[in-house]
Amino acid sequence: MNALPRTGLRRITLASALVFAVSLPAFAQETLTLYTTREPGLIQPLLDSWTKTSGIKVSTVYIKDGMLERVKAEGKNSPADLLMTVDAGNLLDLVEAGVTQPVESEALKTAIPANLRGEDNQWFALSMRARVLYAEKSMPIDNWHYEQLASPEYKGKVCIRSGQHPYNTALIAAMIAHHGEAKTEDWLRGVKANLARKATGGDRDVARDILGGICDIGL
Repeated sequence: MNALPRTGLRRITLASALVFAVSLPAFAQETLTLYTTREPGLIQPLLDSWTKTSGIKVSTVYIKDGMLERVKAEGKNSPADLLMTVDAGNLLDLVEAGVTQPVESEALKTAIPANLRGEDNQWFALSMRARVLYAEKSMPIDNWHYEQLASPEYKGKVCIRSGQHPYNTALIAAMIAHHGEAKTEDWLRGVKANLARKATGGDRDVARDILGGICDIGL
């Protein structure tokens, strides 16, 4: 079976290939280099399973920010074989920048639904990220939905990450897809009006601020 090609800047986008070792084309090298924005310790069981099945070791390079810039700067000398991101936005940036190549695998196509892979097989999703509601335990939350973040009843009660964070830009894109630009803009204005503090921090900050009484709802 032919090895996956390594030409110029073109690379495999997602490490989904690791999951389906038996059915994918054989790699010529004994070690694969994985660039990932996911902390290596969190994906190590997956990598260990791949190595046990295939005999191929995985060398991980953790890149918190700037994966695209790094791969482009390295050019044809980049050691990266696989690229793994934790959000769709950065993933699509890699594809649109031309640093990836299609992966032709019937195993991946069979295992991963069409809506969770690129039309041209440039990327395959391993998982989906949920945007989960945090709420102060005494609050009556029933059948809650994202749109309610802009409800006037929550004025001064909402904590959230920066609107520029990839997780929130993905949520905003989903809102636009469902409701259109005008309604999404109105929703964002409502969310901003409901903020208990500046939109910043991460999941732990939101949970801590709810516990500290700064806000009642977080995402």
